[in-house]
Amino acid sequence: MGKDKGKGYLRVVGKEDRPLTEKQEKFCQLVAQGRMLVEAYREAGYMPNGSEKTQWEAASRLMSSNSKVIARVKAIQAEMDADRRTIERRRSEWILKRLTHEAETAETDGARVRALELLGKSLSVSMFTDRIEQTDTTERSASDIEADLRRRLDRLLG
Repeated sequence: MGKDKGKGYLRVVGKEDRPLTEKQEKFCQLVAQGRMLVEAYREAGYMPNGSEKTQWEAASRLMSSNSKVIARVKAIQAEMDADRRTIERRRSEWILKRLTHEAETAETDGARVRALELLGKSLSVSMFTDRIEQTDTTERSASDIEADLRRRLDRLLG
């Protein structure tokens, strides 16, 4: 790319400017959903009659050497992750809203207390979480750790 004496930019048009083909898009969607490369390759309509080895190689090559395919798979996965987080957040909000309502309007004391306990255990409040602290920072050898584990197992198993 260069400038042609003020008349505008010259631009080389090549593979980089082409959008993904339908097969490539289908392949990307399937890979992003967790399919194995060769399965996605076949389902996308590539080489259905090729040998297993050829299909594996071609699928791997498509995924590793085509920057647009790689970028598209990552973009789809990012979208799926964002959707999952949104669903989880909405579900948590709904549950917390329902528990709050239950804590305020339950007919029995036990139901109100249980709703309050669950609200307190929620990630946003974390009042009733068990915390385990490990303060032993002495260094031990692998054989010392193994001996300690064997003693503990023997104690547990009788």
